[in-house]
Amino acid sequence: MKGVILIIIISLCINYIFPSTVVADVGPKPSIKVIVENPPEGKYYLDLLIDYEISHSYVNVAEEDVDDINMFTILKNYNLGGWRPALATGTKIPLFGKLTGEKENDNMVHSFSYLGVPDRFKVIVVEETGDVIVSENIIERKAFESKVYFDYDSKILRESSIVLAYLKQFRITFPTTLMVEGLILLIFAFSLNRNWKSFVLINLMTQVLLTATVFTGMYFQGSMAAFFYYIPVEVIILVVESKLFKKYLKGHSQSRKFAFAIVANILSFLMGIIELIYIPY
Repeated sequence: MKGVILIIIISLCINYIFPSTVVADVGPKPSIKVIVENPPEGKYYLDLLIDYEISHSYVNVAEEDVDDINMFTILKNYNLGGWRPALATGTKIPLFGKLTGEKENDNMVHSFSYLGVPDRFKVIVVEETGDVIVSENIIERKAFESKVYFDYDSKILRESSIVLAYLKQFRITFPTTLMVEGLILLIFAFSLNRNWKSFVLINLMTQVLLTATVFTGMYFQGSMAAFFYYIPVEVIILVVESKLFKKYLKGHSQSRKFAFAIVANILSFLMGIIELIYIPY
């Protein structure tokens, strides 16, 4: 009964945070962010190279929308070994993006998104001088929201490491959980000196499970999948933590320990929702 009540409370919280709207095109869309390291000094166009042929394509960039027709013509006419530019020649499903990037510190960032994002691609750059640079290797996209680095000097592409992305996520979520639930522990008048070891170890165990599950959904399927994974895993963690806190917390009654577990998990669940929305993996 208590588990049912918790699920109802969590569902109401999600409904409050994300009010329902009826739209035809819902949910997050895949994306690729290409970060150019050691970019060329002058103006250039960058596109993704794809290796599939289609009879009818979506026009992603029109000639009248570019400000350098010479660079665009060179880009559009490129076709070597079956590889052709996605924005310039079209895709079987729409692809959003621009041929120009945005400066970010010493790098240039190029963003591509929507359903036409390819699973397999190379990168092509056309400089103002007419020079054409193509990446030496092919990326087989793993992440739903892929971050790819292109070293302009070496012409090598690399996708950001899943391990480093997971550690980055855990580095944010674990301390946040400790702070939130630690504050609740003090509010419920439990001694931090007597309970810090069991408190940290229990949270470490459950946060490894939670972050691994939610991060896997986020990395491979996007934020909507992560939300779907998040709710049942959080319910499981609530049950596990309730039993462990009742057993290992020192001081006060079993009912107070259980109440602490309920309140702490609801608040950390809401904090997790905020992290999923505002903190990129």
